[in-house]
Amino acid sequence: MFRITRAEEQAIRLIMRLATENRQQTLGELAESEGLPEPTVAKLLGLLRRGGVVDAVRGRNGGYVLAGPPASISAAQVLGCINGDSAFSYPCNDQMEADCPRNQDCGLRPVWHHLEARVVAVLEQTSIADLLKNEDKASAEVQQLWPGAE
Repeated sequence: MFRITRAEEQAIRLIMRLATENRQQTLGELAESEGLPEPTVAKLLGLLRRGGVVDAVRGRNGGYVLAGPPASISAAQVLGCINGDSAFSYPCNDQMEADCPRNQDCGLRPVWHHLEARVVAVLEQTSIADLLKNEDKASAEVQQLWPGAE
């Protein structure tokens, strides 16, 4: 099953907080507002900075800001900063373990490939600005883009 890790979810929350506040915030402010330990926030912000999603402002009045407008940052970018790869990875791949009896010809592999491509596309098409919409509006847009999604 596709799962978002706790660190990925926390990173999305931090980015949403920066986007909502639309101002530079300190590590302490972000930790307090999201109810997270400062070391966790520091680690996540470091990964997000290295990934180009946030900028660090040094000095006495330093803090963190988004590296671009919320509409230009995708959920896939944020998740990629944390996990270093695609947000979805299917359980079997082209280098399947030798103990799998279906490693040469498997009908499930194309399903996993297709599912991975769909999940990645949705995350790449979803901006941080999209995540800031209220739940009813976001739900209506999801229904319009992907009918049958609940």
